[in-house]
Amino acid sequence: MNLLKSIFISCFVSWLALLTIYAFTQLAKGAEPLLSWLGLALAAFAPLAFFIRAFVAKSARTPRHPVEYSILSGAGLALTMAMSYRYGDAAGILHIWAAITLLAWLTYLRWYSVFRGRDAKPLSVGSPLPEFQLETMDGHRVSSESFKARPHLLLFHRGNWCPFCIAQIGELAAAYRRLEALGVAVVLISPQPVKKNQQLAARFDVPMVFLTDRHNEAAKKLGIFQAWGTPMGMQLLGYESDTVLPTAILTDAQGNIVFTDQTDNYRIRPEPQVFEKLLTESLNR
Repeated sequence: MNLLKSIFISCFVSWLALLTIYAFTQLAKGAEPLLSWLGLALAAFAPLAFFIRAFVAKSARTPRHPVEYSILSGAGLALTMAMSYRYGDAAGILHIWAAITLLAWLTYLRWYSVFRGRDAKPLSVGSPLPEFQLETMDGHRVSSESFKARPHLLLFHRGNWCPFCIAQIGELAAAYRRLEALGVAVVLISPQPVKKNQQLAARFDVPMVFLTDRHNEAAKKLGIFQAWGTPMGMQLLGYESDTVLPTAILTDAQGNIVFTDQTDNYRIRPEPQVFEKLLTESLNR
């Protein structure tokens, strides 16, 4: 199933980009029926705009169903269907292309985006953080036992290719001083190559700790491993096919888990204020 998702997301985004370019090119040429091409352009560009916004908006969350994008894409389909009814063969198969686009968009929202049945029992609140090994950016091995010196916020993220992961890291970077004042150390963990983590660390000018979970060894121990979770084609950029399910873990100074967020939708991540509130409450007890 994950392999299908990996193929689906790469094909879907490519389809949107190519169809949008093609439709706007035909509009620029004045191709007839003009309204059919306009409808197709709208049907394709609306979901494409969602992905563009994900990369530029720097927000780690969206509504579960971004209704405005669905409405716009649906309006584009309706326009192509109306023109097909009016002009028949002259409107070509544009309404079919628009229908495929809208169906794929809804599939993305309701199937690709969600993680069903997540239940990582090793991460039960109140239980000790399991022991696992990670790798620093200079190649040294570090054990999770070292996280017992103080409270830790461990963020398992998928890598630089995931816009919502990067947005969440950016939010933590912005809140880093407040989190540090509450006594928590922020550790970012990803299965991506060390070089990718080095690039990520250079991007944020705060002393967060970036660690590599080589071959998802820790993710497998914690029950948050995702086979074929990386979009197909990212392997050409140096990423492995397997990845980790986005997960946040907050531990106390004894290494016990006090909070976890195992999101069931990769587009929805907790805000830093959630962790700040938990830490403040623990200090006031």
